[in-house]
Amino acid sequence: MAKDPVCGMFVEKKPDSIGYTKNGKEYYFCSTHCLNEFREPEKELKKLKIKIAVSIALTIPILFLSLPHMLPEQFGHALPTELLHNSSYIMLILATPLQFWVGWQFYKAFWDGFKTRASNMDTLIAIGTSAAYLYSAAVTIVPNFFPFKSVYFETSAVIITLILVGKLLETRTKEKASDAVRKLLDLQPRKAKLLRTSKSPSGQILEEESEIPIEEIKEQDLLIVRPGESIPTDGIIIEGASTLDESAITGESIPVDKSIADEVIGATINKTGLLKIKASKVGQDTVLSQIVKLVEEARTGKAQMQRLVDQSAK
Repeated sequence: MAKDPVCGMFVEKKPDSIGYTKNGKEYYFCSTHCLNEFREPEKELKKLKIKIAVSIALTIPILFLSLPHMLPEQFGHALPTELLHNSSYIMLILATPLQFWVGWQFYKAFWDGFKTRASNMDTLIAIGTSAAYLYSAAVTIVPNFFPFKSVYFETSAVIITLILVGKLLETRTKEKASDAVRKLLDLQPRKAKLLRTSKSPSGQILEEESEIPIEEIKEQDLLIVRPGESIPTDGIIIEGASTLDESAITGESIPVDKSIADEVIGATINKTGLLKIKASKVGQDTVLSQIVKLVEEARTGKAQMQRLVDQSAK
C-alpha cells in the first residue's frame, strides 16, 4: 500500500493505479486531481479559488430562491404556485453549472476510484449531491409525476461550496507546513569538509581535507567543523570542544557545551572551537530528516473524521 502525498489516502500499488515518478521516487495517487495538485500546486490552487468564487456567487441566489420551498406547508400554500414553479427553473439554471463544472472534480475522483475499486469522501459527495440535484431537476421539469413539490438544489450547492472552502483552508495549512519543512531543510549545509588519512612512503600519517556534498557522507567518515559552520550530519566528537547552538532543532536558546565523546546533531551551529567529528547517522536516519518526515506525515495525514468518512465510503 502507498500513501497519496496530497490527500493522505492509502492507494494499492497496481498496474492501473495512478502513479508519478519525481526525483527517482514513485508516488501513487487516488485520483488525477491529486496528481495534478502534486505536479502543479500553484495552478490547481488558482483553479480552486476561481471555482470557489463562482460557487459562492451561484449558491447565494439559490439559497434565497429556496426559502419559499422551505416554508411550512400552510405558508407555502399562501404563495403563488407560479412563483414557486418559476423559482425552481431559475434554481435549476443556477445549480447546473455549479453541479457539473464546479463539482466536476468530485465526479472525476469518483470515476478514478471506481476504476481502481476504491472509494473515499469524494464518492459520497458525488453520489449525494447528484441525488439531490437530479431529484430536484425531475420535480422541476415534470412536477405532475411527484406528490411533493419541494426541491433541494440548495442542499447540493451548499455541500459543494463548503467542501471546496474546506479544501482551500486545508491547502493553506499544508502550504504553511511545507514552508516549515523547507526552512528545516535550509538549516542543513550543502557541503561538508571530509578528512581523509593516508600514509606517506616514509610511513608518516597524512591528513587531507576535501569538500564534498553532504549526500556523499558515509557513516564513520571523519569531518572537520570550524567555528561559525553548521554540523553537516549527526555524529560524535572525537577531537576538540566547543559550544553549539541547537535552538533550531531542540528549541533550547542557550548554547550547549560539547566535548569529546558527546553526540552532535546535524544542522546545529558550531559557535567557538574546532571540532573533529565521526559521522554516526547519515541521510534519512539523521534527527533533522526524522523531524522533516514527521512534519510531512502530519501534513498528508487525515483527521479522525475524514478517516471515518473514507471507511464509510468503502
